Amino acid sequence: MTIRLSKSFILASASPRRQKLLRSVGLKFKVIPAHVNEEYLQGESPREHVRRLSRNKAMAIAQKNPDAWVLGADTIVVIDDLILGKPKNKKQAREMLDRLSDREHKVFTGFTLAHVATKVYKTKVIRSTVQFKKISPEEMEWYVSCDEPYDKAGGYAVQGKGAYFIKSIRGSYTNVIGLPLGEVLEELKNLKALNFR
Repeated sequence: MTIRLSKSFILASASPRRQKLLRSVGLKFKVIPAHVNEEYLQGESPREHVRRLSRNKAMAIAQKNPDAWVLGADTIVVIDDLILGKPKNKKQAREMLDRLSDREHKVFTGFTLAHVATKVYKTKVIRSTVQFKKISPEEMEWYVSCDEPYDKAGGYAVQGKGAYFIKSIRGSYTNVIGLPLGEVLEELKNLKALNFR
């Protein structure tokens, strides 16, 4: 038995992690990254931010591909009401990991499914809570010296070496990677876009 989509499917993201998650369940799709302004708006909550960006990304591609289902997504890491982006250097990576060490933080992913031809649009926001262990100075140096932190929101990869720092996750594990896979598939099923055959 396989999963099939009723129409062609486009992922509006260059993220190799999102692509890997979708492929892991056997989905066939095209990748057309959406290039949208990801700056934060004044007074915008984390939930509002990922909702808006996921919709903007999906619509940027869906309007040019009206007959396809398009998935847009955006993931952020939040602690102390501060949104942690991707660290640009070791100093920023250390600062982020130091803030996360021995504490809980939240990971928000907004995802939007859009099908322009039938005017179907669905946006959801999924939140997971991650508890870190206390990171020692030696562990910090080991991690910031590898390549892993620098293209990840929050400066760590739950599916890589960064798993060492994680004591627990409440909510979707794949959400922390960058796409709440179960919720995305459930919405595709609810929208009659997905069949099990």
